[in-house]
Amino acid sequence: MAMNGGKPCDDANQKIVDEMLGEHRGCMEVVAEVESCIGCQLDSEGRWVSRLLESLPKLARTLRTHFEVEQQGPLYRKLPISYPRFAHRLEQLEAEHIRILEVVDGAVARARSSRSAEMAEIRELNAQVRLIVATIRRHEAEEDEILIQAHWDEVGVGD
Repeated sequence: MAMNGGKPCDDANQKIVDEMLGEHRGCMEVVAEVESCIGCQLDSEGRWVSRLLESLPKLARTLRTHFEVEQQGPLYRKLPISYPRFAHRLEQLEAEHIRILEVVDGAVARARSSRSAEMAEIRELNAQVRLIVATIRRHEAEEDEILIQAHWDEVGVGD
């Protein structure tokens, strides 16, 4: 095990960071699938909604699993103890998991009932899904930032 300023540079910590960032990348691949739908031409014949329904329920399932894994893992269970300065942000992010799932589930339900909706309703659904994607991207970026900052502190190159 390498030493940095009298502190061990733990390969196990690097593995945890790599695994968690990998988990985030996998989640973001599903977000990108949804994102590709929201950029497509909208229609009132149900084609756009059908395409959205190919990826949006998958996003809901992926997020549910992703958040469960995260909440039981080191990011939310160990890191706030080792690095109390992140505890408040992590509490906020963990609470946001529930809100994100509720909004995604609501969008899925709305999409299922919107197959032959008016264009105004389709545009509203598109705007809602755009906001969901932006929220998830910001949320995951904040978690990544905390992981990376904590890791830098661990190896002695943090602020």
